[in-house]
Amino acid sequence: MKKLVLTTIALGAFAASSAFAAGPADKLSGFSIGANAELSTGSTSATDGTSDTGKTTALGLQARYDWALAPNFAIGLGGSYSSGNHLAGTYANGTAASINNRYSIDVIPTFALANNFQLYGKLSSIYGSAAANDGSSTNDVQGVGYGIGVRQMLDKNMYWQAGYDLNQFRDVTFATGTTSSLKENVFSFGIGYKF
Repeated sequence: MKKLVLTTIALGAFAASSAFAAGPADKLSGFSIGANAELSTGSTSATDGTSDTGKTTALGLQARYDWALAPNFAIGLGGSYSSGNHLAGTYANGTAASINNRYSIDVIPTFALANNFQLYGKLSSIYGSAAANDGSSTNDVQGVGYGIGVRQMLDKNMYWQAGYDLNQFRDVTFATGTTSSLKENVFSFGIGYKF
């Protein structure tokens, strides 16, 4: 993962010096907070031969700080939290699995495509609690997320953004002995404030 982060930073720095439209560095630098409406489609693939999907809507919160490295390129470090139980589908005997209270630490390279319009990528270390709805098991889980999105500044401080994230969690073994592979595809739309 360390190599992936370094590669992302290096590619971003290279792209920043290329032919992207210039954007003022002060619009890229600084602290921001936001709230997102999320639609996630979770999936589970279990060693008992079952696989399934589940859909969930949730509220996501985020905070990040960006450092401009060039007029049109910045690197951000942030954190995010998603409320509720994110359904992943069912496994043995119809028991539903979910990821609860997901949070992440994010590295976010951002490119200014126009004066007020930005494209960002995201590499995340994700955490949460995998649970079975029959109460038989709860396990802490960790995973990796990859994301892409756009952000548009509405004025000096307010912005809207839309994004897509793919989250892959490490396999989890429930009390029944079934091991499940859990994934999430998350679409989000939100607003925020940059200080």
